[in-house]
Amino acid sequence: MVLRELHLHGGGRILSGGDPKTTCRPNMVSNRSLVITLKSFGSLYSEIKSLGLNIIGCDFYTTDDEVNGFNPPQWRSKNIATHPLWLCNDQCNEWSFIANAAFKQNKGLLYDIASRISHQLRACEWRLRQLSEVYEQQLNSRLRETPFLANKQFLDGYTSLCYLALQSFLVDACVLRDYLSEFYYETIIKIADPDASKITTLNGLLKRWKQQPPTDPAGKELRASAQSGQWLFELGAYRDLVVHVAPLSNAGRTLFAVTRTIEMPHGELLPAINLPLPGNPADLTKERVTGRYFQDPDLGFARLKNIIENTANSRDSLEYAHLCMQQLGAIASSISKISPIPPEVPLITQKDVIGDIKFS
Repeated sequence: MVLRELHLHGGGRILSGGDPKTTCRPNMVSNRSLVITLKSFGSLYSEIKSLGLNIIGCDFYTTDDEVNGFNPPQWRSKNIATHPLWLCNDQCNEWSFIANAAFKQNKGLLYDIASRISHQLRACEWRLRQLSEVYEQQLNSRLRETPFLANKQFLDGYTSLCYLALQSFLVDACVLRDYLSEFYYETIIKIADPDASKITTLNGLLKRWKQQPPTDPAGKELRASAQSGQWLFELGAYRDLVVHVAPLSNAGRTLFAVTRTIEMPHGELLPAINLPLPGNPADLTKERVTGRYFQDPDLGFARLKNIIENTANSRDSLEYAHLCMQQLGAIASSISKISPIPPEVPLITQKDVIGDIKFS
């Protein structure tokens, strides 16, 4: 028996238990409820997608302690691609197995880096869940107002928490990026050039690659992703903006939360929330560092005159974090293939148990 709760773009939820009937939260704008009768247990994800709903991830509840809140649910972010369904969770396990194999071969440094990568993948996935949770709270705070109208900007206590959750994701995502870069250095660069200076960051790899570009598939993919205009470059630019310059919510235009609706079958509308991201984070950083941002008081200081207007074309924070999480999972998968040590699933037997620990 497993209880599954899907996290949706915009803050909605789908609850599926032992009954074939699943329910959606919140109700439609019309106040009608959405009930879906599943064809099979495994068809949940495809049937939800067929309704035009995008899934962020899933909480799995398999014990009473998880249902009652004494233990956290088993959370997995859903891959945007069809296969593998749980890319990031698979990579958490893959890097844990690489760490196990390295430990057994007394490869201490590779064990350490692989362990950190496995941990950081889980950390980033959990940061994504935290952001999704605050989205739901932000959405619930607006459902009190009826009728629920789309494209209304607002600001309340949950808005700043949404942006704080996103900032935490960005920081942890870039820690993962640098751990993967360090593993690449140890397994490719150092093997080919034992005298090469130690590299522990993506920036360090990029500096080296200016003179000696990578020739292997993983290195080429990593380098291409980090070029200006590509996803890994943009991820780093957002991280640098919030760490070194200003909070996301007022780094450029002042950002408010925005109500929106998702079109459903039969003309129904599902209430949702959008937390817009500022565009061009690298340019924003440059404008603030050089002082150009502060030369026009209407832009730099007049907060109520500086509210973002074109929210329809702004990227949504939760959708962006979800996309980045899956891209990080894909790059982790590519780099795992250059490991000189094949992954090995841990096998714990009674002889491995020390003291009074018992199997149950």
